This record gives sequence, structure tokens and C-alpha cells, in this order.
Amino acid sequence: MSIRCLIDTNVLIDYLGGAASPTLVANVETALGAGSVVSVITTMELLGWRGHSAQSRSDAESLLRGMGELGLARPVVEEVIRLRSQTAIKLPDAIIAASAMLENLSLMTGNASDFTAIPGLTLLDPSEP
Repeated sequence: MSIRCLIDTNVLIDYLGGAASPTLVANVETALGAGSVVSVITTMELLGWRGHSAQSRSDAESLLRGMGELGLARPVVEEVIRLRSQTAIKLPDAIIAASAMLENLSLMTGNASDFTAIPGLTLLDPSEP
């Protein structure tokens, strides 16, 4: 799975947690090597977790520093409005989906069910070889 993609928060949580499957670790590392990015939502979710230890926060910050981040430009806002008016999707998930679609990127997520109602969004399961 050597593809540049947008990586969802849950994948990075699993990756950083130390208990991820070897397949997930390999797929994330390959995606990182291909220049994969995150949404600003993932940055907020990952770093905003109150349960971080000093080391886990440092690890998360270090990982994110090495990745590109997609912000909330007007086209993303407009796509989020379109998605939310057509499907029942949570705001953070809509921002992540819109960001991926507007950048023509697949979304690597462990929560495919959150995104299956989004036509045109390609999903990657990080646990699949």
C-alpha cells in the first residue's frame, strides 16, 4: 500500500499506541514515506487528548511535524456544507472526508463505517495487506 493518502486520527492513535498489528504499522510507515498528510482536525484530535503522557504527546508532535497538514480553506468549508446537507455525518468526519476528496487523496481509516455514505471517497483499511 505505497500510496500518498490522508491518514485519519484513529489510525495514528493505533500506530502511536504501540499495540498495532504489524500490517497496520507497515502500511502507515509506507504511507508516511509516500508523503501522506493529515487534516487539521486530526492534529486537533490527536494533540488535544487529555490522556497524553509527556512522552506520548512528544511522540505525537514529532510524527505530525513530519507530515503535511490540510487546513480549512474555503473550498473545504463548501464541500463540508454539501456533505452534511446530503448525509448524516459528524462535522469532524465531514471535514476529513472533504479534505481528502478535494486533494484527490484516499482516506486511510480504521473507521470505514463513518465514511461509507460519502460517494467519491476512496477508503483504505490500514489493517489489510
